[in-house]
Amino acid sequence: MRRIRSDPRARFSLFLVVVILTGCAGSQPSKFYQLNPVPNQTTPVSHLSASHNILIAIGPVGVPDYLDRPQIVTRSGKNELKLSEFDRWGGSLEADISRVLVENISSFLAGDGLSVVRWRSYQDSRVPASLRVEVLVDRFEGTLGDSVLLKAQWRVFASDGSLLLSKESRLKEQMSGSSYDALVAAMSSALGKLSLAIAEGLVVVLRQAPAKRYSPEEG
Repeated sequence: MRRIRSDPRARFSLFLVVVILTGCAGSQPSKFYQLNPVPNQTTPVSHLSASHNILIAIGPVGVPDYLDRPQIVTRSGKNELKLSEFDRWGGSLEADISRVLVENISSFLAGDGLSVVRWRSYQDSRVPASLRVEVLVDRFEGTLGDSVLLKAQWRVFASDGSLLLSKESRLKEQMSGSSYDALVAAMSSALGKLSLAIAEGLVVVLRQAPAKRYSPEEG
């Protein structure tokens, strides 16, 4: 009777396939997160009676390179950063911060005739904003189970590009747990406080000097 000899290379290839399939079947699924605005029932910071149209543009928003990535970044110790491969942002962090700032500031400045939008470069050539808020985020990360730190510089510009207000905010928000969900919730809360500071700054500017009106037909 003839014996069939097995090829060692074939056995090794089969072994590799089994290992790969087993690894894929047992791999941890990724979770995706998104920052959230403050609740809609937020009380406006001021009752501005803007009977005319005032367009406020938020942006550009700058995010440091170490945060500009899909993975959520946390801090471990003074000098070490950790990137989570399985806990990620649902999109661009810069775009998410811009979206939440617009929604929050719109809520805080809920006055007639006020429009808060995300700044776009092409928009300036068509309808220059009455006021524009530039935001530069220096730090925006936390330590799991501890707190979140948000440090940002922000400036308010008039429609002609002149600087009206320049501020720096440093905000610390305690986490309510040690999960990534608690981390993102604390980041959203810190971003809400930054939005409030910017809204209050805009109120000061609007009360000190009339902002240039815009015509909705131009947009």
